[in-house]
Amino acid sequence: MDRSLKWRTIALLLGCLLFVGILMPSFMSRDQLPSWFPFEKKINLGLDLQGGLHIVYSIDLDKAIDDKASEIKRDLEARFSDEKTAAVVRTPSSPLGAVYVSLTDQAKREAALSAITADYGGETVMMDCPAAEPPGSICFRVSSDYADGIKRAALTNAVATIRERIDEKGIAEPTVVEKGDEILVELPGIDKESIQETRDIIARTAKLEFKVVDENSEYMKRLYAHVGSEGKENRPTDPAAIAAEIRAEIDQWRPEDGGGMRTDYFLMAHDREQLLTPEEAKAIGCLNKGNKDKLENGRIKCNVTGRRVLDLYLFGDDKLGIKGLADTDPAFKLPDDRQISYEYNEPAPEAKDKRPYWRSYYLDRAVRLTGSGISDAMGSYDPNTNRPIVLLDFNRYGSRVFGDLTAQIVGKKLATILDDKVKSAPIINGAIRGGRASITMGGSEATRMEAERNELVNVLKTGSLPAPLHEETSSEVGPSLGRDSIEKTRLSFLIGIALVFIIMIGIYRWSGWISVFGVMFHIMMTLAVMAAFGATLTLPGIAAVVLSVGMAVDGNILIFERIRDELLLGKSVRGAVDLGYSRAFSAILDGQLTTAAAGWVLLQYGSGPIKGFAVMLLVGVFTTLVSNLWVSRILFDWYVSRKKGTLGTISI
Repeated sequence: MDRSLKWRTIALLLGCLLFVGILMPSFMSRDQLPSWFPFEKKINLGLDLQGGLHIVYSIDLDKAIDDKASEIKRDLEARFSDEKTAAVVRTPSSPLGAVYVSLTDQAKREAALSAITADYGGETVMMDCPAAEPPGSICFRVSSDYADGIKRAALTNAVATIRERIDEKGIAEPTVVEKGDEILVELPGIDKESIQETRDIIARTAKLEFKVVDENSEYMKRLYAHVGSEGKENRPTDPAAIAAEIRAEIDQWRPEDGGGMRTDYFLMAHDREQLLTPEEAKAIGCLNKGNKDKLENGRIKCNVTGRRVLDLYLFGDDKLGIKGLADTDPAFKLPDDRQISYEYNEPAPEAKDKRPYWRSYYLDRAVRLTGSGISDAMGSYDPNTNRPIVLLDFNRYGSRVFGDLTAQIVGKKLATILDDKVKSAPIINGAIRGGRASITMGGSEATRMEAERNELVNVLKTGSLPAPLHEETSSEVGPSLGRDSIEKTRLSFLIGIALVFIIMIGIYRWSGWISVFGVMFHIMMTLAVMAAFGATLTLPGIAAVVLSVGMAVDGNILIFERIRDELLLGKSVRGAVDLGYSRAFSAILDGQLTTAAAGWVLLQYGSGPIKGFAVMLLVGVFTTLVSNLWVSRILFDWYVSRKKGTLGTISI
């Protein structure tokens, strides 16, 4: 055997091993693979194969522009009130985003116009006032450029928010992507009973709120004592808390104004596997067709976030939890004017337990300020700690409310809440006036902190009530239809491949086995490419795979027929194989390039299933060339090498 063939054979075997390794997560669960296994991504099944929900949302830009005009109106009213200027500010329903200002004292018109231009010049453009407006009125509207910026920010924020909500719901392998000016959401495997609930969760409007943390509270002291805290590791003593791996902790600080020591009592929990009742499992999106019948003592094993662990302990139906305790002891009932929210945290570098965790905050339910009081936000870094921060610019209304609020709560914590999750809760060391403030992101993982900072900036830029989502189109595929599709697709694929193999072996005999191995390598490589990118397999994608198999077989036929022709002309076995491959090369390459061109056109101008077909077709073109011109050539060289240079025949 020549050295070249030896190294090509080794490369082929290593390639096969690599592809098998890449494909293993697609056919085995993570629990069945060793912890050191390097590959995690797998082929996902599309909605048409396993059922689920497909929705396309659009952004209500008109609402976003109208909200901006309303914010400017409120800010101007606060300014005129502070300056003791008599004025009427209104936002007409048409034209969209317009603001009309009429002043009682026309002597102040120029000053008002200068202030409006200075504060809102980058966001608005002046316009002629309608004839019905009082003489001397100032009329302007939100500019088109600023409206486009609102739309882009609203889209980015909506995608991030939807993805986070779906992840918390526990739906596996969702797709949430921008598609032009729309948002495509695909949720495979979701139960029909959960579809409406999931729709409601996705479409719920995100809110940014500021609420005061109620530390030193008797309620949290009582919870802290009930959960228990033994030893240096604060081990719980309550059986229900022990079972849920919940710990009671305290955070203490002394305000800079010299006040007494403050103590924030809280509970914390890690993400974990937990046995839940079917009702509890359904509430978090864990109940599905795969585990509906896999009960352990009437319960279902679910992966539960630390946030949900705490929520189940405090408010779940378990009689051993706090809600069950409150039924017999009213002292454990949560007061009506208070709420408990949760914050995600990365462990400190010096912590022994490196797992992320969720902690509770006991909050005054009253909303002290919303995102509508913020005019701008930008991401930056704290010059002292280099931690990601968000710099806030308040509008006149927000500046006044925030300044008064921080003056009242010096020494306390102020929680920033986005979509019912605490994003940060810094200690207020003094009144923050001047219309500027910053929020420091919590955690220890830089990438995650930066991502959360960018998400918060996007929300702040679009306001506390981003443009609402409108459902443009939707389709539901039932799990039974998905299962039928899988079975029929698998059967047709196997029958088609079997017929191809039988025909190739019947016509080309032992050489046909070479084409069989080449086709198997082609299929394995195609699937491995999909798995490496975590691609989704759909019915059109399977059609493209089947088509590419046909192209691979067609390439083998071209090569085999050329080899036959050369043998009939009296060439040696080695010479016939060399000439067969060299003279079939141009025909194979031309055919694949033509197919690739068609696939590229479909990819550029198609949509949805057509694009999926085009992507798989292009992958198939590449793998066909590899299997036809490289893999089968290695196998033929092996076959010919066994002839030991004789002029004997080969089975073809």
